[in-house]
Amino acid sequence: MYGADVEQLRALGRAITRHGEDLESSMSQVASAVTSSPWRGPVRDRFLETWRTEHTSAVRAAVASLAEAGRGAAVNADAQERTSTTYDGGSGGNGGSPDPGRGSGGDPSEGPGDKRKEPGDPGDLGDPEDAVNVPLDDAAVGPETIEQGSLADCWFLASAGAVAQQDPEWVKEHIVYDPATGTYTVTFYDDGEPVKITVEDTVLENAAGDPNGDPSWISVYEKAAAVYMGGEYGDIEYDDPAKALEMITGKDTETESLDPPLWFSPPSLSSIGDRVDSGQPVVVSSKDGGGWFGDAPSDKEVVANHVYTVQDVSADGKTITLINPWGPGGGTGSDGETKPGTITMSADEFYDSFGSVTYGSSTK
Repeated sequence: MYGADVEQLRALGRAITRHGEDLESSMSQVASAVTSSPWRGPVRDRFLETWRTEHTSAVRAAVASLAEAGRGAAVNADAQERTSTTYDGGSGGNGGSPDPGRGSGGDPSEGPGDKRKEPGDPGDLGDPEDAVNVPLDDAAVGPETIEQGSLADCWFLASAGAVAQQDPEWVKEHIVYDPATGTYTVTFYDDGEPVKITVEDTVLENAAGDPNGDPSWISVYEKAAAVYMGGEYGDIEYDDPAKALEMITGKDTETESLDPPLWFSPPSLSSIGDRVDSGQPVVVSSKDGGGWFGDAPSDKEVVANHVYTVQDVSADGKTITLINPWGPGGGTGSDGETKPGTITMSADEFYDSFGSVTYGSSTK
């Protein structure tokens, strides 16, 4: 998975189980009320028979389904912690899977603030290339200037793009180049406290870059994130966009399900658009196409298990436009379908293809 929030998944499982128990309790209360009713006659007798057979069986089946769903969410949370999968969204614009032999690596004792200049274990990311004084003008910083490389880090790239879209000055202020030492210092945040990460002014040729394949601000951000996350490039694969937004901005995030239980309603496109219009960085995560839920994006142009930057929502709230971190040219997924760099969808198409939306806090 790109990184479902494990704790939220467990919380969902507990909520489903609890509501199943509530339903079972309600069934007992209704049964007591039905049987103790002073109503008499053949119609009552027929209703009681129907209640004891059809209705009771249907409610018990619903209770059992909810219990199974709750257990399934817990199982998925456990599996998420044990392994990383290799769906489309983890890969770059070529639609292939990243090297499965490259693990997360890193020494967790080093943690945020590790000052090593070069992340270890580059795997298939190619040779180093110069990234001296990368462009940081307005035209160079934004979600449309990102092209994902061979790392499975769409969760980070889309989130960085969302911040850059809303506040490019924030990005510029958090990347400082020192020509005397040939290093960049990138500021991330740990629990709201700034953590400065210093990396050399080289990047790997198959890592993230601009749409022309050249080193860019996102190349430097990605490299620094690998150091921040533990020291290995594998440490930034498959994770949660909420984590990315928090480490980039130092501010709180909020995630909403786009496919909630029947007793809740998903956020409307208009409400998502209001968040974007207010200056919040917003990303959405597509359905994973596998696992216990077995749900896949209905729109073939959407990359499964992938994170997109929300560009905007139409004024009438009928369509939403998303930016794919694969780059403006998009790519071809492992299903053989073309996945565009920018996609505009109707509400029905959106809710059928995406599972959650994550809001960062405005940095302005």
